[in-house]
Amino acid sequence: MSATMESIRDYLQGDPDVCLAYVFGSIATGRANLHSDLDVAVSTKTELSPERKAAMVGDLASLTGRPVDLIDLRRAGEPLLGEILRDGRRLKGSHSQHVELVQRHIYNCEDFLPIVRRLLSERRQQWIR
Repeated sequence: MSATMESIRDYLQGDPDVCLAYVFGSIATGRANLHSDLDVAVSTKTELSPERKAAMVGDLASLTGRPVDLIDLRRAGEPLLGEILRDGRRLKGSHSQHVELVQRHIYNCEDFLPIVRRLLSERRQQWIR
């Protein structure tokens, strides 16, 4: 694990309110460059207020020297949730918490994505006409 990932993990491990956390995007996949941002997704025990989110973004930006995109896993929808689970590296949280998130993703894909795809297709057809 890189020094950057270790420092991110240590920060998240030290926050008792964060119960599940992933780093995803180019940092997680090893394709980051000098201008890449840091993509982090967290689930917290209490509601992630705008003030708390801003504080975490500031802390992580100071820690890594990168702009930070912080995603609240409670509010993450598709296809972003799928990307987090596919490419992300879990830095905090149990296997059972991860499995619950995977189940949510599967339910979303089976229940909602077909509807979303149909609506997008209809909008696209209306726009083309």
